[in-house]
Amino acid sequence: PLGLLAVCAGIAAAGLFFLSQATGAAILLAATLYGVGKTFFWPTTLGVVAEQFPRGGALTLNAVAGVGMLAAGIVGGPFLGYIPETQEGKEIAAYDQSHSTQLHTAYVTQTKVGVFGEYVSLDHNKVESAPETDKAPIHEIQGGAKKSALATVAMFPILMMLCYVGLILYFRSKGGYKPVEI
Repeated sequence: PLGLLAVCAGIAAAGLFFLSQATGAAILLAATLYGVGKTFFWPTTLGVVAEQFPRGGALTLNAVAGVGMLAAGIVGGPFLGYIPETQEGKEIAAYDQSHSTQLHTAYVTQTKVGVFGEYVSLDHNKVESAPETDKAPIHEIQGGAKKSALATVAMFPILMMLCYVGLILYFRSKGGYKPVEI
């Protein structure tokens, strides 16, 4: 089961990376690759927990589920929002330097406080009322920032894969993966 988890984590990471680069119909293929990668995480994880901690029963399974959901909700969601919002500001500043514009000063003005601290992001209300000459580069930068967020998030399944490989090596040093018998 740990080998399956490691392979699935690698496939999920590849899917996220390809999704960050894909356009058109390739988006569907990349999303399918990611979906195939993440398909076996939950049932296999529950199986491993049940086999390695049989005395924990339903409480242990629910604790693992709770930790996973808390991690996804408290860290994952805000992280997926934080990455593109901060990236947009950096890319708009770079655009200003190369094109002698003042888009960053005019539109990156909204202060937000999140799990990762205080940061300044794009004020979407100002962008919507902006002239078309300002909107076009900002929308293009926004699209690129969202895609780069997916490439950045691919580090999580890679980290998971490394952890699973570490567990495989740990169990191999103990004589192999075996379910715990009560």
